[in-house]
Amino acid sequence: MEKTNIIKVAFDTTMEGIILTDSDAKIVVANKAIEKCLGHKITDLIGKDVNIFLPNFLQEIHSQHYKSYFKKKEGFSHLKNAREVIGLHKDGSFIPLEIRLSMFVFENERYVKALITDITQRKEKEEINQIAKMKLEAKVKDNTRQLKQVVKELRLTNKALEIEIQQKIKAKEKAKEALIAERELSQLKTKFISLASHEFRTPLSGILTSATLIEKYNLEKNKPVEKHLRIIKSMVKHLNNILNDFLSLERVESGETQYKFSSFPFNKLMDEIIEEAKSFTKKGQLINYTPRIDCPNMYQDRKIVYIILSNILYNAIKYSQENTSIDINIIIDKNITISISDSGIGIPNEDQKYIFKRFYRASNTTHIQGTGLGLNIVKANIEALGGSISFNSEENQGTKFILIIPKRFKANC
Repeated sequence: MEKTNIIKVAFDTTMEGIILTDSDAKIVVANKAIEKCLGHKITDLIGKDVNIFLPNFLQEIHSQHYKSYFKKKEGFSHLKNAREVIGLHKDGSFIPLEIRLSMFVFENERYVKALITDITQRKEKEEINQIAKMKLEAKVKDNTRQLKQVVKELRLTNKALEIEIQQKIKAKEKAKEALIAERELSQLKTKFISLASHEFRTPLSGILTSATLIEKYNLEKNKPVEKHLRIIKSMVKHLNNILNDFLSLERVESGETQYKFSSFPFNKLMDEIIEEAKSFTKKGQLINYTPRIDCPNMYQDRKIVYIILSNILYNAIKYSQENTSIDINIIIDKNITISISDSGIGIPNEDQKYIFKRFYRASNTTHIQGTGLGLNIVKANIEALGGSISFNSEENQGTKFILIIPKRFKANC
């Protein structure tokens, strides 16, 4: 292909409209993009005045400028940067144009090259942006006004809050003083209970010893005497349990519970607890428990585990009727899970969420002796050992307590 043909193809395929004009402002050359931009066919433009692209009100001014600049030696050198003008489309509509001008000399003749771009879309975007800017400025002004109002209101609110905070601080200080006084009173009460419990132990021990001796020397086996001796021993044990609860409470409250860990056979501990519990069973009550052959040693505080399990078992006995069964089941994995089920009076739904609270007793236990401390002490101790306690219960259907106690270390039975 000849170079002239290549240049023509490149010229005609340029995206921008291009026209060349001579010193008389006549169009000498135009490319295809001009047709799309301004609607004129190239064949209709050749030889036409360049003002054909301008509205009437700009044509005279443009002609004077064109002649004036053409006479100057520097020509349009200062107009090489783009400028915006209003153009005239063939259909008579006005369109915004961007024009870049440059002058060159060919065969001793001076020509002007104009690069013409339709910037309608750009102007529309600029207009949209301008409108958006105005709206934004208006919104900012409105928001600023609202913000000033909010700041004013906040200042007033802050003043009111400062007054309220000062009042709350004073109330908090009074409440703190009252709490300290209450704690001191509670400590005095706990110390008194502990002292009284220790003092009761000696006479109770004497009563139990005397009852045992009377039973031993009751050679004639007088049945009324034996009956009353059993009652005395039962009541002494009951009082001892209450005293143990109060002493445990005192240790928990004071934080003085010192756990002593050792390894011991779990089966043997359960046998002791069940054997001791049998002395509290009612007529016809049975404790169903089968020792696990694979039961491991526990590494825990033996005394505390004893207190936990015996407390739950004694409750099952106490809150169940005569001729009922109490079932004990063991599950062994990384922990030892002990479930103790009875078919006793159960715990009413409305009481269940409070059952572990100190001194709380269910509404259906008012006719049964108790302090309301046992479950609170059990929960505090089992959690201290890393375990947990939960239960399922239905009133008049029975209760099932589930105790999970970590083995701490695996060992052989």
